[in-house]
Amino acid sequence: MATVAGDRRRPWKGALIFSGLVLLATVSVMVFVPTGQVLLEVGVLIAGLLAGAALTRFGVTRRWMGSVVLVVFIAVWFALGAAGYAWFGGVLAGAWGGVAWGRMVAHRTAEAQAAWTVDAQGYSTIAEAREAAGAALRALDGTKGGRVSVERGDARFEVAGAVHPGFICHRTADASDEGSWAVLVGTGPVPDQSVQVPMGGPEGSMPLRLVHDVVSVEAALRQFFTDPGSASFGPGWETGNQAEGTRLTTG
Repeated sequence: MATVAGDRRRPWKGALIFSGLVLLATVSVMVFVPTGQVLLEVGVLIAGLLAGAALTRFGVTRRWMGSVVLVVFIAVWFALGAAGYAWFGGVLAGAWGGVAWGRMVAHRTAEAQAAWTVDAQGYSTIAEAREAAGAALRALDGTKGGRVSVERGDARFEVAGAVHPGFICHRTADASDEGSWAVLVGTGPVPDQSVQVPMGGPEGSMPLRLVHDVVSVEAALRQFFTDPGSASFGPGWETGNQAEGTRLTTG
């Protein structure tokens, strides 16, 4: 058995990480290269963070204002002298933080407006979501992408693997509760052995009783679309350590 980690798409994460790195670098200079202007540098850094975040998050109302902002930025940078690096670092970190802020708001708004989500793409109708999920499932080859995720509110359905050798399938009525996940289990006689299931780069050694063909997974997916919020999945599903240990974790 193997636990395989994978990330859900977060369009704002890269910008937020870069913002944090710039801020960390600026603070490091402030700490390790003291100039005797600590209060000034801290104030300038905070002002830069706020200015950068506000400008990238809300923009400017007129095109010509962009040139004015650039001139003011450069003028303040040079006017501050030795403390100018704090202004530059603060504005840069704040700007990327504002980018992350805007992307996060847009992403959450899109998710809130969508009745269904398939691989982070929102769909307003069940028919559209079912068609997208079916196409994504049959396109899985264990390499690029690695899995399909379908969401409806707190409920989630996940499939990982490939048409050959097969898929491993999980679902939950509340994705925030790690203990609520269930794994699809074969009900017929199955050899007591494992198979390597590719999941978009890494592979997981999965018991054969947990590996299913595309027809079985499509049936489970139809059941999810029928009643995504149900906490009773039927005899073909198993909760507990096996379900948690074989699922792609989300970060």
